[in-house]
Amino acid sequence: MTENKHQSIHCSVKSCRHLKPEMGLCGLESVQIAPTPMAYSGDPADESMCQSYHCK
Repeated sequence: MTENKHQSIHCSVKSCRHLKPEMGLCGLESVQIAPTPMAYSGDPADESMCQSYHCK
């Protein structure tokens, strides 16, 4: 796996403690994405979610 030192994780989830709202970026170096229980429905909103989310 190649490391990308210039990667940005853009986010707009205001309830997440990792959000840096002034920049619209996630403060984590990486995030874990996982399928939702409704995955494979064909609706993009149902397919995946950020497993690194933590409520403020």
